[in-house]
Amino acid sequence: MSNRFFLTLLMLSMPATALSAADPLAHDDPFTGFKFPRTIAGFTFQNHVQYPRVGLGYALNYVERGGTTATIVIYDLNATGIPDGTASAEIREQFKDIEPSIAAMAKQGGYREVRRLEIAQPLSKAWLQANHELVRADGRVLFSYSFIRAQNGKYVKVRVTAASSVSYARLPLLLLGLTRAIGMMSGQGKPSE
Repeated sequence: MSNRFFLTLLMLSMPATALSAADPLAHDDPFTGFKFPRTIAGFTFQNHVQYPRVGLGYALNYVERGGTTATIVIYDLNATGIPDGTASAEIREQFKDIEPSIAAMAKQGGYREVRRLEIAQPLSKAWLQANHELVRADGRVLFSYSFIRAQNGKYVKVRVTAASSVSYARLPLLLLGLTRAIGMMSGQGKPSE
């Protein structure tokens, strides 16, 4: 193999390294190894919320330029041995809780109606997904997309709220960024279903 081949490989790898080093972390979780950058697929970190009870974990809030928000919640409900992925009974139970959670949030926020949106194909096999349409008191419609999985002994729940269904097309990039942040693509955690 020639030096030109190795030089080409080096040049191809440099932008990826420079990009990861240039993007500072918004949150580095030493217990799970999760490393959340300041920006994920156009969403910029806003704040970190630590919940008062340990089992409820913490939330990271991100916002996109167009106003779409993403909240990432990392929690374990004081449970241990939560299996990675989306297939366990534990994660299925957490997924079932999304519906009443959205209904309670809508009631608190004064929404007139909540409708579950059925989808033909989920955006990612690595995440369970639920979609909702929220109708505000003034008749404006918001879209809420919820994703959940377990990784490194924690539940990882993501809720994205958008004023337009157009935002849906950008969500695969957000999910890809999140799978990297929680170590599924870097060898930190086991990529699992």
